[in-house]
Parts: sequence; structure tokens; C-alpha cells
Amino acid sequence: MTAKRRGMRKPFYLAAVSALASVLAGCTIIGPPPPTNGDSSKTGLSTTAPPTSSSRPTPSHSHSHGHTTKISPFVGLANYLSGRQGQITAAVYDNRTGKTWVFHPGVRQETASIVKVEIMGTAFWNAEHGQPLSATQQALLTPMIEQSDNTAATDLLADVGGPPKVQHFDQLAGLTDTKVSTKQYIPGSTLPGWGLTLTTALDEVKLVRAFAYSNPLLTPANRQRGLTLMEHVESAQAWGVSGGSYGALSGATVALKNGWLPHNLTAYTDWQVNSIGWVHGNGRDYVLAVLTTHSASEQYGIDTIDEIARSIYRQLGP
Repeated sequence: MTAKRRGMRKPFYLAAVSALASVLAGCTIIGPPPPTNGDSSKTGLSTTAPPTSSSRPTPSHSHSHGHTTKISPFVGLANYLSGRQGQITAAVYDNRTGKTWVFHPGVRQETASIVKVEIMGTAFWNAEHGQPLSATQQALLTPMIEQSDNTAATDLLADVGGPPKVQHFDQLAGLTDTKVSTKQYIPGSTLPGWGLTLTTALDEVKLVRAFAYSNPLLTPANRQRGLTLMEHVESAQAWGVSGGSYGALSGATVALKNGWLPHNLTAYTDWQVNSIGWVHGNGRDYVLAVLTTHSASEQYGIDTIDEIARSIYRQLGP
């Protein structure tokens, strides 16, 4: 093991388009889901080749809540994204309009530590269906989310019923393109394999929405508990959806979880860097998920997500 870096306890660190037309071709606008009966890091080696441009879904457009369809906020990032290396996929849900925009839809990447939000959601769902949180489980939640502690995640994952139980929670939450890893370790290492979970940006938006907004899946008390943990991620991990730090998005509250990992665990190169979260306040109310892979360094991936987050914040303002 190496020395602690960026506030992390272990070394388990968990193509852009060239023109505006390409950005539009890679975006999908999705209207709100049908109403329900209820109220309205660190892992991952690539196991699935990314879709080619020809396999990406055709863009669709819709209106919702009586608002005029707004151009995708990712369009405003065209010049920036055209110069970034690696593969980027992102999704944002704007609660004010009920719209979801997806940049490079259908692309699946490794979760790294953002899977810990799925584990937390599974623990809460169990507690609401006859399996109250034990004192041990309650004690594991804070380090797993706020410090991104891997041992806490591994222990809680086992306690909630393992990958099959998390997969069941994901299905209930509508994460149709997420496949929870059943591997014990990352191949060639002794690092936990849960972060090899594959997901899409759209699924991660659905996951955070299950905490941010009223729904039949989780009680208000458990949703608030999860959001409180995500609002108190330690400062060294407060990048990404927050725009770089908790002060970057002036006047807003940010609940987030990040994940980061070098695909090459020996040389610490070829990075997966992800961020998911909810931004609300100062006229904003949206959920954002950004997944990046094949970055030259951890900081390169962080910088990419920070810039995307700041741009989305500006564009989804009042």
C-alpha cells in the first residue's frame, strides 16, 4: 500500500466530439418518466468495449411540464469537450423542467467508488422491508460515504446481502443498464472487486434521484440520511459535481459521491474518474452524473468533470 493521497486511505483509485454537430449527435433529451403511485473508490477495470458511434441511440426530443424544450446544456461544452482525451459520458436531470439530457447515451463504464451509493441504498431498502439497520451497519455508512473507505464498503456489502441484493435494489430503482460486479477482487490484485460494477450516466442519475426526490422506493428519513452523508464528503474529495470545491457553485448545496481508479494499477495510468450528485439552491435543482475513462492522470479526469459541472451550473440557472 502507498501513502495516503488526496484524502484517500488506500491506493484503490477508483471520445470527445470535435464540433457542435457531433455534440448534438451524441445527446439525447428525455422527458419525465410516467407518474408513479408514490410521492412525487474506487474500482473498475474495463470489461466491456465502449459502443462505437454507429451504435449510439438516435437523439430524441420531447417537451415536459409545459416548458419549451431547451437545447441540451452539453452543447455549450462543445469546444471544451472537443479537446479532452479519453471517453466521456454524462447525464443531467433538471427538476425544474422534468427533462433529462444524456451525452453519449448507452456508454457503460466502471463505477469505481460511486457504487457505494448503491450499497447505501440497498441497506436503506432492506431496513424498510424487515431488516433494520444494525449498529454495525449504521457505523459503516459514514466512513463508506464521507471518507470513501473501502473496508467499510466491503463489510456493508456483505451485510446487506452481497451483489445479488444490490442488483435487486438497482432494478427497483430503474437502473436497467447497471451490472453489479460479483468478483471478490480486481484481477491481479487484492483490492475489492465491487467497483468493477458497470453502469451508465443515465442510470447514475436515476440512482441519485432516488435520494434527491420523493419516491416509493426510499422513505424521506432514509433519503435525507443518505443526502446528509453525501453533503459531508471530506474536503479532499469534494471535487466533481461540486465544480471543484464546495464553494465553486456559489449559493448551492451539493450532495455527491466520487470514484477514481487507474486501470493500470502498477503504473497508476489510464484513469477512470467519476462523479455523481445533486445540486440545489440559488435557482438550481438538478442531478448530474459524469463518467470519464482513459484519462492521462487522476487530476486530468477531475479537471474534466469540474469544468463540465461548472458549465452545467451556469446553463441551468434561473
